[in-house]
Amino acid sequence: MEESARKVKSNIFETALAVLVLFAIIFSIIDFIDTGSPNTRIGNPFAEYYSNPGIKRILTLKFISYCSFLVFFILLCFDKYRKKITVLITYLASALTIATLQWYELYYGSTFYYGEVRDKQGLGFPVLSTFMVTLIIWKINYSKSRDKDLTIKLILTGILNFGLYQFYGQVYESWNLSQS
Repeated sequence: MEESARKVKSNIFETALAVLVLFAIIFSIIDFIDTGSPNTRIGNPFAEYYSNPGIKRILTLKFISYCSFLVFFILLCFDKYRKKITVLITYLASALTIATLQWYELYYGSTFYYGEVRDKQGLGFPVLSTFMVTLIIWKINYSKSRDKDLTIKLILTGILNFGLYQFYGQVYESWNLSQS
């Protein structure tokens, strides 16, 4: 086997993302175990939240997406799989799913679980979703010209992440659920 076929390659951003996803998997497993034992001495302050059927579905889908992302990240590290478009598409699809599910959990948990009082919840900004959106933007080539491609990627990254931040600001506005 030649030396180049055995090389493992990855950039620092994707590696850091994979480490974050690995931590998310570990914490998800801890949460799954913790919610399975409600009679612990300390107790989980979020046990009621995690026991909600809608939240359970969202968290299960996120866990599957995290695992999928990590598996396809590892596959893309090897030259053998790097050229396969289906591996790349599945990798990007899992990144998009993670980003979407984070926002959907924010929406579902704050609207249907807590009701219309989201402004008091102190909900955090889904940072991992912005990283995933940025990953998707930077994995796609938009132009053959390197400078033009870089410019497009920078502009798209700025616009989409600014848009996500603005969208997050809407969480603290009162929603009229009768319009939904």
